[in-house]
Amino acid sequence: MATTPQRRRYDKGERRHKHVGRGAAAEIVFVPGQPKMWIGRCPRTLTSDDNERLINEALSDEDDDRDTTFPSRLYAVHDGVIYEGRTTDRGHSYHGFPYHGKLGKRMIARLKALAIQQGGGDKFDAWVKRHIEIQGR
Repeated sequence: MATTPQRRRYDKGERRHKHVGRGAAAEIVFVPGQPKMWIGRCPRTLTSDDNERLINEALSDEDDDRDTTFPSRLYAVHDGVIYEGRTTDRGHSYHGFPYHGKLGKRMIARLKALAIQQGGGDKFDAWVKRHIEIQGR
C-alpha cells in the first residue's frame, strides 16, 4: 500500500520581516559593504496560501548529499522567480524566500519546466540570467 507524503508546512518565522518586500515583485537586496551577502524579499502580494502551495510543490535538490530522510533545501517557482525553502525543524516545515546563488543544470531544467507550465518561462530566464550561477550537473 502506497503512503501519502506528509504535507509540508510553511514557517513564517517570528520577526522575519527582512524577507518581506515593499513592492509587488520579488527582489534581491545586497547588504551595503558586504557584496556577497544578500536578502531575498518576497512580493507583498504573496499570500500565506501561496507560501503553503509553493512549499508543497517544491522540488528537492537531488544533489543533497546529507544522510537524512528529509531535504534540507527545496526549490520552487512563482511568477518566474526561483524560491528556496530551508527546513526549520527536520523537514516538517520550511521557510522560503527568493533565491540568488548557485544551482545545478538539472535543477534549473526542472524548475524551468514548472515556470513554463505556469506561463512564466521568459521571466524565469531573466531571473536565472540575473541571479543564478549555473553549476555542472
